[in-house]
Amino acid sequence: MTLLFFPDWTNGLPSDFLILHFFVGAVIFPFNMIHAKARKIDSQNPQEAANGYKNSDNATFFGYEEIN
Repeated sequence: MTLLFFPDWTNGLPSDFLILHFFVGAVIFPFNMIHAKARKIDSQNPQEAANGYKNSDNATFFGYEEIN
C-alpha cells in the first residue's frame, strides 16, 4: 500500500518507515486490543480485579499467578 504513494522506495531508501508500519501492526495494535479487553473485564468485575482474581474459577487463567 505504501508503494502506491511512494513508488521509489523499492530501491532501498527509507525502509525504517516500513519497519515502523510492521511494528505498529504486529505489536502495538494487538497489544491495544488485548489491553482494552482486559480493562473491560476488570471494569465488569471490580471486586475480583482488586483482589487479583483469587476467588474466581481456577479452570480459567486470567494472567495472574501467585509466586510462593
